[in-house]
Amino acid sequence: MNSESQMGNKVSLFKKIRGKVRYGLTLQGIRYLLTRIGIEFSPYYLFQEGINVIKMPEIKGMDTDYSCELLKSEDMKEIGAINYAGFSEEKLLAFLKAGEQCLGIKHNNEIVAFMWINFNELNYKSTIIHLKDNEAYLWFMYTRDSYRGKNLAPYLRFKSYEMLKQMGRDKLYSVSDYFNSPAVIFKKKLNAQKLKLILFVQLFDKVRHTYTLKSNYSAM
Repeated sequence: MNSESQMGNKVSLFKKIRGKVRYGLTLQGIRYLLTRIGIEFSPYYLFQEGINVIKMPEIKGMDTDYSCELLKSEDMKEIGAINYAGFSEEKLLAFLKAGEQCLGIKHNNEIVAFMWINFNELNYKSTIIHLKDNEAYLWFMYTRDSYRGKNLAPYLRFKSYEMLKQMGRDKLYSVSDYFNSPAVIFKKKLNAQKLKLILFVQLFDKVRHTYTLKSNYSAM
């Protein structure tokens, strides 16, 4: 690897950590550094969404020239260019080919927020759920920096509930990292129900353990 590539990797790493700290994810940033040396310590919540459906949120501070729609293959180039999660255009196209769907909001023909929906399985860390015909897994929601604070994420989530209900999908799962406070608070605003708190531990690709720290929240 040449010096320019190494410098590029360092800048990319710095941007990711800076982004996490900027949005109140300091612990996330520290854990990200640990994963770079082969140590992963990941507590996370398994949620069920769409149970007590929220009222449709209002988009704030944005004119009416926007749409909420399923994104197509030609939109993946634009999403891939964002590169926030490290997914290339080819990888995003592979998601679509595998049957996943991407619901997004466009403003003035620019994609400003999006989320992915998997109809086949939930596969996160050590949790794997093969989904039934009435189930779906909601994952990776993203809003462009310049559009944060406009209520796009809850609006998009509400629209996904509507769409999935029409498809007969009424049991919706999602996952949030325990240390990702903004995401956990977001799920609370959606009236999402915590199903489990799970801890995943991995050391240098050799030792992998999974522990259910808490379950059956509804009974408490």
